[in-house]
Amino acid sequence: MDETRWGALEWGTYADAFGYRLVVIRKARGYSQETLAERSGMHRNQISNLERGTSNREPHVADPLLSTVYRLAGALDVPPAYLMPDLRSAVATRSFEQSSRAELSAVETALRDVLEHRTF
Repeated sequence: MDETRWGALEWGTYADAFGYRLVVIRKARGYSQETLAERSGMHRNQISNLERGTSNREPHVADPLLSTVYRLAGALDVPPAYLMPDLRSAVATRSFEQSSRAELSAVETALRDVLEHRTF
């Protein structure tokens, strides 16, 4: 992990959590990566990389700009917070959402529920 860039933060776990949320919301909306790319003005490869938590640049971990988060949220018609992991807790070394399959399942269930009922 690149400690000069992220300190002791295990950014890869947050990148994975962001990517997981992006996939869940994109699929709930019925969008392909190509459709989301068109709607957000991004390239499909960018969407794919963000969903996988990877980057083509060193250290090969996705680190989206805030403007990217807002572009994606706008294209998905959700508040930007829906894409951001662990918003209800202090920043930890690792994303809590990536701690277990149960946590991933809970995130997916919560996102699908809120999207289905449009309670934002």
